[in-house]
Amino acid sequence: MSLWWLGQPQAPQRVGTLSLQDQRRKLALNYDPAWIASPVGFALSEDLPLHPGLHLPPERDSAAGAVDDARPDQWGERVIRLIERPARQSLLE
Repeated sequence: MSLWWLGQPQAPQRVGTLSLQDQRRKLALNYDPAWIASPVGFALSEDLPLHPGLHLPPERDSAAGAVDDARPDQWGERVIRLIERPARQSLLE
């Protein structure tokens, strides 16, 4: 799944690719080479330095760096489960 930056909505830029790792228990980020080379490219957080390679979160059932902050919090997860009742199986889903 792609991660996009919409800082300039008329010209969205692909930041990188999100992928499930460690038996689908970690959500990793791999920066797109074009994002790294772009003048607007920046590291999403201190623990996601702007360099090539797979950025894995240290703990299971989490996502890498700032990507984890974008996930619903515990209350949001409860609301999603109660209202939507999705058959979600992993962090990415």
